[in-house]
Amino acid sequence: MVITRQATHPAPNWRLVGPWYRWAHPALPADGRVSRPTIQKFAGDDFIKDFLARPQHSLKYDEVIDVVNSYQLAEAGSFAARVLCLLPLTATGKPAPKYEADGTTISKAAVYRARLAPTSLRKLYQPAHDRHYLVTCELHCDEPGFPRVARQQVCQAGFVVRRRISRRPDGLSAESVTEQAKAAQTMAADLRELLSLDDAGARDAQDSVGLSARELQQQQALRANALRQQALLVALEHQPSWPALLADKRRQLEAERERLQQWYDEHGVRVDIEGWFPTLQDGKTSRVYGEWRRLDSPAKIFADVAAGEQSYPLFAIVPDPREAQHDAAGRTLYYGTVPTGGVQHDANGVARFDDLMTYEIRCFVRQHHPCPPRIGKTPDCHGPLVWSLPSEAFRVAAPFDVLGAANRPITIKMPDLRELAAQAATRPRGKLSPVRFVQPQHLSPKVKDSAVDGGEMGGEAICSFSIPLITIIALFVLSLFLPIVVFIFNLWFLLVFRFCIPPQIKVAAGLDAALAVTPPKVDLDADFSVKVDGVDTLIDTDDLHAALTTGSDSLKTRIKSDVGIDQDPAIDDLSNNNLGPIDQTLQDNAERLPASDGTLPPPPPVGTPLVYEDPVTPVWPATGGAKRS
Repeated sequence: MVITRQATHPAPNWRLVGPWYRWAHPALPADGRVSRPTIQKFAGDDFIKDFLARPQHSLKYDEVIDVVNSYQLAEAGSFAARVLCLLPLTATGKPAPKYEADGTTISKAAVYRARLAPTSLRKLYQPAHDRHYLVTCELHCDEPGFPRVARQQVCQAGFVVRRRISRRPDGLSAESVTEQAKAAQTMAADLRELLSLDDAGARDAQDSVGLSARELQQQQALRANALRQQALLVALEHQPSWPALLADKRRQLEAERERLQQWYDEHGVRVDIEGWFPTLQDGKTSRVYGEWRRLDSPAKIFADVAAGEQSYPLFAIVPDPREAQHDAAGRTLYYGTVPTGGVQHDANGVARFDDLMTYEIRCFVRQHHPCPPRIGKTPDCHGPLVWSLPSEAFRVAAPFDVLGAANRPITIKMPDLRELAAQAATRPRGKLSPVRFVQPQHLSPKVKDSAVDGGEMGGEAICSFSIPLITIIALFVLSLFLPIVVFIFNLWFLLVFRFCIPPQIKVAAGLDAALAVTPPKVDLDADFSVKVDGVDTLIDTDDLHAALTTGSDSLKTRIKSDVGIDQDPAIDDLSNNNLGPIDQTLQDNAERLPASDGTLPPPPPVGTPLVYEDPVTPVWPATGGAKRS
């Protein structure tokens, strides 16, 4: 009888590696021996059920969204300062003043702009962002054929999450380390801008479903200009094609990152590893309190986890024996849920996981010891441990990360004042006020002529409020202070993060089509033409800027109406590239009006599309190297 080959060698010959479908050559032993546990990404609350059915079916990592992004300051010349600076900055990264002390305009040469610079560090989002992660690994015996180890030989499987702390020698300044990283940061920022242009066509094709003829014409103009920019960049870079240009930029970036790592090694920049040790309270392990401790020697790094370091369980994937093509058929695969948050913190109140520290995962398995087992204990023996290589390093996204929070939109329905009035007339006073505030000192403001006119501090008081009342006042305060903050600090680009349905605004069709083309897909400060109703219309940059900033239907008037301010916004010195996104946001608002029957339009798309890993097939059979039972 031919059976799957299983190892019976002692644990020192075991090797805990990544899953076969994430090896460079799927299931090829030579690649598996040097692989690391893999962190797979999922969406949806039922991801474990789907994972157990198809372990390799997980989401792809995006090289811009799923990595930690820093920002890089790029110097802006006189032209670029007007074209590209949504937020003009100084060389130190602070907002650049518009005028000198004597009132003269500051030279544009002193202006810098911030742009995203993706790093090579993985970024894990939180469950609140509708992203979940599993660490997966596979157990083999390190002998010819790389046979699997039977699950029955393992009495414990788990993993630990450890923290990486970068250290530099005393004689090496932080500025010199930062200076060395600038070249890689610049290359990453350049590649990111190229990738955003490369994705323009794909995003437009995806968003074309259900568009009107006019909107499709706008997208055709957008696509034509995007292709024009691609062709121009390819010509300037002396590359035969756009994919070749992107591939060359990736190679340059990878080479620079390797050079930077070599420089770190030569100058003694090292990484210390720390483990999380929960605090003992009354002889029991606390689920809340703990501390990070440095593991300053290999003996501690690979010590028995029973020494007090917190660990998490790994679970075996046991496929249905009738599914011969299952990803785990004939293999010993394990998985565990990666923690990305929680309530744990140290004695100073610092959370265990935050978005500033770097972490890694190490998996382990324990071999069954021939001694009698400890009944009801985990592990049930004191057999030897086998550790995996560390996973790729990662950081955890902040709870209110812009990209992460967009994956799980939240709808808050404001109360209807008419309905509240009807409910208030039918209920006893106080019955609909479940939120109670107990105040040791009661602060009572005085209002006169619609303005605050002093106040007084009283004694203890208890006030009850209704949740709809709190919601109405909170949104009113937001609406009141939003235009003030935007106007005072000249942060008009923040309007892009706000989407409302205002009164309808009509503009010329040719101007609409021009303004639909927003950076970085096309440069609005270069003359271009669009086709509207079959007619080519040449859009002059000065005419476009004048149409945006002057007249009764100008962008100034619409911003004043939309935001609710009386003064004209200071946008005359902004370029078309700056004004385009703001105007397009207002256009989107105007075009999403309720239908004649009162039904609301569909909300705008948020988050990022789900893209899954391509399925792979093994190049080495799971039953290779059979033996007689």
